[in-house]
Amino acid sequence: MVKKISFSRFSLRSTLILFITSIILIVILFLLAAAYSQASTELLRQSEEQARFSEMYLKESLVIVDEGLKLYDSSLDSQMEDAFSGYLDAYNESGGDIQLIDLDSLKDSLSPGFSGILDLYIINESGVIAASTVPSVMHLDFRNYPEFYESITRIREGDMFVADRVVRSVTNTTEGTVSGQLRKFAFMPVPDHQYLLEMGLIMEGFESQRSELSYVDVADRIREMNPSIERIRIFDINQNLILEQGVIPQTGVNGTLIAEIFTSGTDRTISNPGSDQVIRYLYVDLRESSTASDMSLVAEVTYTLAPLNGALSQILLYYILIGIIAVTMGIVLAFTIARFLSAPIGDIIADVEQIAQGDLGHTIRSMPNPEFQKLEESINLMIGKIQTYSTELERSRAEIRIAAEIQKTFLPRQGPDLEEYEIAARNIPAQEVGGDYYDFIPLDERNLGIVIADVAGKGIPAALFMALSRSIMRAVASPDKATDEVVRESNDLITADASAGMFVTLFYCVLDRDTGHLVYVNAGHNPPLHYRCETGTLHTLLPTGMAMGVMQGNTYSVGDVSLAPGDLLVMYTDGVTEAFNQGGEGFGEGRLMDVVVASHDRNAADILEIIFSRVNEFIGEATQSDDITVVVIRRTSKGHA
Repeated sequence: MVKKISFSRFSLRSTLILFITSIILIVILFLLAAAYSQASTELLRQSEEQARFSEMYLKESLVIVDEGLKLYDSSLDSQMEDAFSGYLDAYNESGGDIQLIDLDSLKDSLSPGFSGILDLYIINESGVIAASTVPSVMHLDFRNYPEFYESITRIREGDMFVADRVVRSVTNTTEGTVSGQLRKFAFMPVPDHQYLLEMGLIMEGFESQRSELSYVDVADRIREMNPSIERIRIFDINQNLILEQGVIPQTGVNGTLIAEIFTSGTDRTISNPGSDQVIRYLYVDLRESSTASDMSLVAEVTYTLAPLNGALSQILLYYILIGIIAVTMGIVLAFTIARFLSAPIGDIIADVEQIAQGDLGHTIRSMPNPEFQKLEESINLMIGKIQTYSTELERSRAEIRIAAEIQKTFLPRQGPDLEEYEIAARNIPAQEVGGDYYDFIPLDERNLGIVIADVAGKGIPAALFMALSRSIMRAVASPDKATDEVVRESNDLITADASAGMFVTLFYCVLDRDTGHLVYVNAGHNPPLHYRCETGTLHTLLPTGMAMGVMQGNTYSVGDVSLAPGDLLVMYTDGVTEAFNQGGEGFGEGRLMDVVVASHDRNAADILEIIFSRVNEFIGEATQSDDITVVVIRRTSKGHA
């Protein structure tokens, strides 16, 4: 078991040194951590900016290189367009029957005009090579290359010569891969649009002048600008590797990913967990509507995090050294401060301990310097005020306890014992004293007056007003006065003595214990709930007049109900319906009604307990916001008339 460190074993000086050193250490560590975080964030930002600039430069350079290659590729356009006149003449002479065209002889007649090898192709409406001087590609179906098929279909349906770029050709029909020799292609639709005539030219300069060497300088410049780049690879749309520059050996090609990038036209980032490499795939859009082939590229850039991690390690080491120096200086400073503070602080601690033991008459001894003298004066002044406040607080608490005990005597100690009825009541003030009350007033052997009231406000003012209201109601109520007359006279008396803003809501009823007939006046109070056992329905006894204490001369109408055997009457104050939980939601009249209906067959004491239990569960940890009072009356058997 780990023993808890007790600082009481250390001297004041040692404790000061320990705490001051700890504070200095925490502050220094926090500042160093913040500085390191800021420095590393800035380094990461610079690295990201450098990567973005490198990628932007690479894309723009590839576009520029492609523009140069486009100029090179277009140098043969006019020559090939002129050659198509003989190709079209041969097609027209055949009457549209390509079987009558001798492509080999036509090739021999057209080839002298070119310095390379010229091949001829005829593509039908289905996108299939129907005739060619290259046997290996006969019957090649371009529908296997949807984008290219759409392009040649558009050209065949048009009426213009179209020169393509210098691109890789299909090796043969069996393999179907576009990785053959570089050829310069051109297309011409026939007049009836049944076929598309195609020329393919192979020249020795294609491989040496416009292949990988066209991109080598670009890749070298990018890698010189950004030392975090380990390798650059460039792929064409047919996933041919046209350039690889870097220090890491060649690895496999993720053909599926490259195909997805060409399809989506978006860049991708691949990070390998546990590796210090990040691979970026950059899509370079080089598509042109004027050519059949898509010259777009995907550049694979492999970054290494080693230079960045090395720089971060150097920064971390630098800040650790600064921290060690700062902590050492802090310890020396803490020792000096502790020596200066330990003596007067020791005297203050001794004086405060004596005061803490209850000797409030003791004062702090004189201190040697201005700062401690101010502390001395402040503590002595505080002690004087504590003495005064303690006396006043104790007196106030005693008065409130006396008031609470007196107020308890105003409430009935127990409900009346009626043979045919069960009566249960409870009052819980929000503070030590409150403004709610209930009362049972025996009028004669047959009639019982029942009161539940809620004075505006809480605390001692409400409690005093409650005592006034209760006394007046008990003085006015008598068996020879009608229910509304009792409330009217009480209102006039209460209003005469009430201060501004003080009023009381009250429900007063007279119960005939023999018949169960109940006559009532509701002076602005929460409507009591009457559950009728015979019908299983719940009714509310709505207000029949204004709250008491508002103005004199108020008149009140009278309501009446009959309590049949099994019937239930629940009277309550707004402390029930306005009991709020921690979310600010009130208990509400609906929940109270549900509780009454669900527990109507229980005895009055149980129903009362269930209501308070549900309210307490709803409130939870929230503070009780108002006084809560509930009176439950349940008729158990039929009386006599």
